[in-house]
Amino acid sequence: MVTIKGKSNSNAKQKKVKIDNPATKAKGWQKVKIKGHVISNDFTGYEGLIGLEVLKDYDAALVKSTQKQSGTRGNEKNKKRKQSKPEDDSEPSTTDDESDSEAEDETSRSSKSSKKARMAEHRAQRIQKQREKREKRKELRKQKKAVPNSEPKSTNSKFTPNEEYAPDRFALLRPPAPDGDDLEQASSGDEEVPQLIPCNPQDEKDMTKWNGMGVPAPIMRALAEQGYEAPTQIQAMTLPAAIHGKKDILGAAETGSGKTLAFGIPILSGIMELKQRNDGSGIRKAPKVKGTQQVEGPPQSKDNHNHELTPPPEELDYVSGASDEESDAEEHNQGMGRPLYAVVLTPTRELAVQVKNHLVAAAKYTGIRVAAIFGGLSVAKQERVLRQCPEIVVATPGRLWELYAQGNQHLNKIENVNFLCIDETDRMVEKGHFEELRSLLKVLNADGDRQKLRQNFVFSATLTLVHDLPEHMQKRNLAKRPKFVKQTVDQKIESLIEELGISQPKIVDITSSQQTAQTLTESRLLCAIDEKDYYLYYFVQRHPGRTIVFCNSIDCVKRLATLFGLLDCNPLPLHANMIQKQRLKNLERFRDSPMGLLIATDVAARGLDIPNVEHVIHYQVPRTSENYVHRSGRTARANKHGITVMFMEPGEVKTYVRLYKTLERTEDLPLFPISERFMGSVKERVNLARELDKEELKLRRTQSEEGWMKKHAEEMDMIIDGYNDESGSDQDEDPFIIERRRNRVHVDTVRAQLAALLSKPIFPKGFSFKYPTSTGQLLSGSDMATSNGKSAVETMKAAIEDMKLAKKQRNKRKRNV
Repeated sequence: MVTIKGKSNSNAKQKKVKIDNPATKAKGWQKVKIKGHVISNDFTGYEGLIGLEVLKDYDAALVKSTQKQSGTRGNEKNKKRKQSKPEDDSEPSTTDDESDSEAEDETSRSSKSSKKARMAEHRAQRIQKQREKREKRKELRKQKKAVPNSEPKSTNSKFTPNEEYAPDRFALLRPPAPDGDDLEQASSGDEEVPQLIPCNPQDEKDMTKWNGMGVPAPIMRALAEQGYEAPTQIQAMTLPAAIHGKKDILGAAETGSGKTLAFGIPILSGIMELKQRNDGSGIRKAPKVKGTQQVEGPPQSKDNHNHELTPPPEELDYVSGASDEESDAEEHNQGMGRPLYAVVLTPTRELAVQVKNHLVAAAKYTGIRVAAIFGGLSVAKQERVLRQCPEIVVATPGRLWELYAQGNQHLNKIENVNFLCIDETDRMVEKGHFEELRSLLKVLNADGDRQKLRQNFVFSATLTLVHDLPEHMQKRNLAKRPKFVKQTVDQKIESLIEELGISQPKIVDITSSQQTAQTLTESRLLCAIDEKDYYLYYFVQRHPGRTIVFCNSIDCVKRLATLFGLLDCNPLPLHANMIQKQRLKNLERFRDSPMGLLIATDVAARGLDIPNVEHVIHYQVPRTSENYVHRSGRTARANKHGITVMFMEPGEVKTYVRLYKTLERTEDLPLFPISERFMGSVKERVNLARELDKEELKLRRTQSEEGWMKKHAEEMDMIIDGYNDESGSDQDEDPFIIERRRNRVHVDTVRAQLAALLSKPIFPKGFSFKYPTSTGQLLSGSDMATSNGKSAVETMKAAIEDMKLAKKQRNKRKRNV
């Protein structure tokens, strides 16, 4: 509808006339309105936009903003009213016709005033709605600013044109001017003009390879943020069966293949499904038994999902050891309604922390709480963590059983868990280890019906690895009928299924024949037992990088940590006798240092995912093949290259042969190349460090003896000559004091000699002169150093190629002879 405003006279009123003549457009029309939404062909709304092809038949000068007109129209009416009032007063009313007209004018004025009142109310309501909408928009903007990881705005917003249309087809117009107080607020700048935010399609990662796995959208979002664009082989083979089929998974895969997410994603998706169903009976459907009828419970109300976390009355008792603070009490009361959905058991404390961190990262947008419970830390702190009722508990068996035996209220729900995962299962079920695990399994499998509803996960890199019989059993099998038979892989898995109470197993074994990663380079080094320190120092200095040295005993770790500390290698020890805080701190320092050196026992052999570990050194031959596989698995993870070197002295050959027989290896490991011309300076430094270590140990012993004598002398009120005179001469002093002073001087001398040697490089980085080559070009020493500066993996691969070439030449000579 197009309207025109005619010319005004003193006795004439404003009239609305419908115009059809296009010749009078530019002269008479003052205002153009288009009512309704502008929609594209694909039904996309563009509020605030006017399509140019809609206005193509009209003059562009007719489209004007109504902001000034709405503000000036009232002033024009007031002026006209003021001019008409004195003219009406000057003319006296004399006839009845005039009185009738005045009555009609009064009735029309009263109707107009009622219409104005209704219009004013309508305008006030509209202004109030606009203010409320503006406040909501401000709150939304504040929330988006407060949340840094908010979702990016979609390109098909209401102020953004569609990509399939031309960029100049649509025009963005300013909204109509508000009235009254709203106009003042708009002029003050509170109302923000919408901005167009471009979306970069390169930032969005392609997650299509996860399709068909059944992974929920919140978990997919967290995986995309962490950069997991495609599932690994073990994940692709286990996720559909675990999420869709609700099967029990027995997975065997090489180290660094993504086993943690292979059981973490199904657990998280199952918990989300149970929360959505508001069902605590189990992730699986109860098996139907013939001749019995299932008793249906009372119908649940529609609002049950809002009161999912409300605790039942019998669980609102006071928990012993609870904090007196109000915040702890509130968290405790809020969390009492959360059931314990899943329990994940690990053999080591560091592995429990790592699994917990992986699950927390994957559950970032799910609202699922994860807690780690392990020994070495305060029991009161871990009880405070359990008081918040996490849905997933990652724990070591010892501390978990201890808290359960003490009657922890949240762990009492462990009998009704829906998911059970045992990581590194072959180590956990070994006889003589983790007796608490068997106690926990008795509690978990006490109810047979509940056991069938539980989903179980069993993972390990050496799950299908079997051993030969021990020697004492082999000697007793010399008779005609053998008394002991070697266990097969199927028998081992069947015993695990029976012991853990698995009802619907799916076995996934993708381990290779060599049991280690394909990108791992293996080697060995033959040496005497006294020369292992020399070759270890040579390797650390010749091939710098993140290195882990594994030992079989804690004493060996302590000795190497002291020796290499004197050699300025900054070693980080890790063993079971250290306090837990120091163990975690050393692991963090090792992760942060690109040239870190970690000297550890088998505590660090299983499961630890330390990025970019380049070298693994077996300072002592592992006692079992499982230890060798897991130690070597700390490097060459996630399709990266790594090397492992086994130091072997003559007394360890027997262990080495048995280990490789178990791994079914046919060829011997290649020898790691060593340059003997640098071993002289290496031995000199290591020998000085050993001597310094002995002298410092002697000095510490003498100081402890001296402290003991001083203590008893003070208690007996005795004075010993020479003990209070440190700067005195050798005369009139006890020989014990003289020896202590000489030892201290000798220690200072040896330390100075070692510092002088360490200030010089063992391997020269370049030369100051240049020499001609066979091609006539000048080659500097720095160029030669860079060309020879290969990594340990490259050096070993080059040595393997040289060995193969030499073997071919020997075979060729034999054939010629």
